[in-house]
Amino acid sequence: MPASRIEMIRAWFKHECESAEEMIRWLDSMPESSRKDPRYGQALLLLGHLFACRDNWLDRIKTGAANQIEWWPESQKREELPVRLDKVKDEWGVYLDSLDEETLDVDFDYAFRDAGKRWNILGQLMQLVGHSYYHRGQIALLVDQLGGTTTDTDYFYWMVAQDRERWPEIVPRPF
Repeated sequence: MPASRIEMIRAWFKHECESAEEMIRWLDSMPESSRKDPRYGQALLLLGHLFACRDNWLDRIKTGAANQIEWWPESQKREELPVRLDKVKDEWGVYLDSLDEETLDVDFDYAFRDAGKRWNILGQLMQLVGHSYYHRGQIALLVDQLGGTTTDTDYFYWMVAQDRERWPEIVPRPF
């Protein structure tokens, strides 16, 4: 188990990135005929939205919201997803590596509509994790409805696979 808050956040981020890779595989598992269904497009948009949230919140934290992109892309192409994920992993990885325990308690200011807002870095990082779980469940349901294959992205089973010494008796589910 991670020993500090920042280590926990880095673990959550690693789990989130590996889960995003899984979601891309889920989309690829769907029959070709299902990819014409509007729900397939909805699943793509949901994953694109998750990446946009990561982009926008990092921009808000670092620049106050100087370089915002669309939160909900009008369309999302399947082939763009790995590139977007790599960008999120790279930029957030560098950012999270720069943080320490004290930095988590710092507030940041950002522009929102016509007003300024202020929030705590730890609070925002927690929100991003919860937001990802929320949309990952929606994507899993859509993929399942369209005949695709999903895998268990539950954090517990991911941790079991990370720390076999702690849970030697539990068989980790495929991730």
